[in-house]
Amino acid sequence: MPEKFERWPPEEARERLEGYKKYRKLFMGRHQFVFPRIDVWLNKEMDKTIIYIVCNYAGLISKICADLLFGEQVRFIVGKEGSTEQEAINNIVDSNKLHIKNYEMALSASWRGDTVLKARFGKRRAWDQEQQVIIETVPADYFFPHLNGDNVQEMMGATLAWVKEENGKKYLRKEIHESGLIRNELWLLDGETVKEQVKLSTISQYAGLEEEQETGYEGLLVEHIPNWRLDDMFWGISDYYDLESMFDALNNRVSKIDAILDKHSDPKLILPPGSMEYDERLGRYYIEKEALQCMEIDENINASDLPRYLVWDAQLDAAFRQIDKLLDLLMMMSEVSPAAFGLDKQGVADSGRALKFRLIRTIAKINRKQLYFDQALKNILYAAQVLDVTHGKGRYEPTIPQIEWADGLPNDPMEQADIESKRMTSGTTSLESAVRRLDGLDGEALEQELERIRGDRAATAGPSPDTGIKLPPLGGEGAAGGEE
Repeated sequence: MPEKFERWPPEEARERLEGYKKYRKLFMGRHQFVFPRIDVWLNKEMDKTIIYIVCNYAGLISKICADLLFGEQVRFIVGKEGSTEQEAINNIVDSNKLHIKNYEMALSASWRGDTVLKARFGKRRAWDQEQQVIIETVPADYFFPHLNGDNVQEMMGATLAWVKEENGKKYLRKEIHESGLIRNELWLLDGETVKEQVKLSTISQYAGLEEEQETGYEGLLVEHIPNWRLDDMFWGISDYYDLESMFDALNNRVSKIDAILDKHSDPKLILPPGSMEYDERLGRYYIEKEALQCMEIDENINASDLPRYLVWDAQLDAAFRQIDKLLDLLMMMSEVSPAAFGLDKQGVADSGRALKFRLIRTIAKINRKQLYFDQALKNILYAAQVLDVTHGKGRYEPTIPQIEWADGLPNDPMEQADIESKRMTSGTTSLESAVRRLDGLDGEALEQELERIRGDRAATAGPSPDTGIKLPPLGGEGAAGGEE
């Protein structure tokens, strides 16, 4: 059953929502607002111009994961190329810019731990003339699932809720999803308290919105995609959840090194005794010692090597070794190989196969994310097809699509061509599939390329050579054994 919120945000969701805010700051590189000891450290320093340096490894992790997962477009297949079903799914994917949404969801799922997709049928913009199938992302902050009490991972329904303002008043807009039905509600907010329910027409934007809408789809039009999770939990886990102390340590060490180098970048000049004369009348030295940043040593100290600059031996080798160790630990704990950053000590991989072996843990991490995205995308695209057929102009049988994933790695054309050639020779793939994978062609472009290939083969094959030897038919006159 949907929750009746008494306060907003709900008390039971505050920890989750605060986690989203914290991880978003880490992703955006605003670490100084996350780690409290930064303020303590800066307050202890006399020089307030010290810079806190952020090494945004967090954002880099998320970008690499999104690049490998959706940096190359995936293909959604429901039928033969050119069929009504395939054309329909292509139109849904292209009109909703699903490839871009997938990349953005992969980024957000990495830092947040959760992302949500929603399908609907209607106008994308108020000025659009026609209604269409719309697939859109929903901020996980708005998402509140109705879970099965007997199965923590089974979602029976969901409430999407967010704050709207009009005429100086705040309202809580609720969109409650149940199987085959969507209920729209509007509630008055008094600070954090949810007051009475009001008419949708209270906000002009919702004047024509129905309180109940039948979807025609026996299921939910929202899909929750966890980054990864355990079997006793519903919510996903952020890629940052066990790396926060590492981020803090790396930022702190780099910032301290910067401060040390700044402090000792302007050395003082040491002079032999008697180099400065004191003016009794003025009460000062002839040489502006403060301006020159000089210091005079005691007479008892050997001055044979003066004047010289006072240089401090910072002994930063240990600090830089610590940074290297922190980076190694970060890469190990985040499952991101140095090869993904181009920092592999073994040099550039000499083949795509070699690169995959070096990225084996990173690829495993991406495959883990792919498991969740694969099922969710199949569900939402099937729901979108049902909406298209039920409410739109679609005249085809909705089908759960198959997804052809790319690995996101740089292509090795020679290696790929060799693999496809061997597969065609062994009969495990067709010419059409091989060309599609190698050249990334679809539709009419693919058909034209196949026709050119067949034409070139026919032209180069030519007639069979005539050897001049006439072989009699088996079992016929003159065959072996017929000697007179």
